[in-house]
Amino acid sequence: MLLIIGEQHIEYKEKLAVEEVIERINESLTEGYYFSHFIADGKEVYDEHEEYLESNLNDIKELQVVIKTEKEFMNDVLLSAEEYLQRAIPEVNTLVNDFNRVPTGETWGKFDMLLGGMEWLNDMLKVVCTSKERPSNWETYHQLKSNMQAELSKLGKAVEKKNSNQISAIIKNGLLPIFEQLEKEFGETIDSEFIRRNLN
Repeated sequence: MLLIIGEQHIEYKEKLAVEEVIERINESLTEGYYFSHFIADGKEVYDEHEEYLESNLNDIKELQVVIKTEKEFMNDVLLSAEEYLQRAIPEVNTLVNDFNRVPTGETWGKFDMLLGGMEWLNDMLKVVCTSKERPSNWETYHQLKSNMQAELSKLGKAVEKKNSNQISAIIKNGLLPIFEQLEKEFGETIDSEFIRRNLN
């Protein structure tokens, strides 16, 4: 297998363990640089890297590791978060209506997806707030992250009570405005301090 990390081209004759590959990638990350994704025989892999390697490592002939500067990485984080919110907000509106009726199994499935999305968004906001390349309005992100945590706590109590009207109200009046504000903030930050480019 050929492992490409930046300018390094390392040819391995013997089979590698997943841990060895990950260790090699981590060794290559100097301060101010982040692992973005890898390209395995032409296929871009953006998440669940370890799982992908565990399933496919023996068949991969060329593994190219994409490393970005902190500024490039932050740019991608902001673009991804904005894109997620643009897709999520209409779904969240639908979810509000679904909880106002009798919630079905599908409603709860969408609710679980919302919780997963919020966890991802929370992780993104942590990155934004702790990065050296954080945007000038990062305090606003920090505040919105705190507000989202507070609404999530209320949501947990409503779920425990199985009160679908309360769940609907918290999503509509608590979470949705935060999502809309975050989408606006991400857009303004990208347009004023970063660049828009196609992630694909």
